[in-house]
Amino acid sequence: MKRAPFPKRGEGEGRERVMFSQKFQELEEKIKKTAELVSRLKQEKRELERKLQAAEQKIVELEAEIRRLHYEAERRASVSPMSQPSQTRNDDQPHQEIRRLQERIARESGNYRAYFDLGALYEKLGFYEKAIQEYRKALQINPDFLEATEHLAFLLEKLNRDHEASPLWDRILSLKKRL
Repeated sequence: MKRAPFPKRGEGEGRERVMFSQKFQELEEKIKKTAELVSRLKQEKRELERKLQAAEQKIVELEAEIRRLHYEAERRASVSPMSQPSQTRNDDQPHQEIRRLQERIARESGNYRAYFDLGALYEKLGFYEKAIQEYRKALQINPDFLEATEHLAFLLEKLNRDHEASPLWDRILSLKKRL
């Protein structure tokens, strides 16, 4: 058996240099692409961090507004019975007050305040679904009626219907900023 002769010195070195040169170029291209990807990822991370910070700030604002509204609602409830829309006047019975408000609505179908008062009375009596309906009717007539929006948001939260209350809190903030 004959053995293949060993390459003479210098014959394979040229090929090896070409191979190494190609490998280095490939590695440099991969490093460059990796650096570009890392740069893009860093930029995306900064953008996500900015969005997270904005969302956290909005949460803080909403929580502060909720606390303020809870305080305001408690204060209103304790201040004066005449200031509560659902409070019956002249010692009317609740069913008489309901009838009176329904008659008023029949006469003045665009009276959003009457719908609100009826909703507040239903809420006081524990008829929550009816209260929600009346608050929504008031808001259909006057979408900027802050008090009805607040009452509806609180009632929905009370009923653990946060998914319905959440957009109302955004609306409340928007309305308050316009005041």
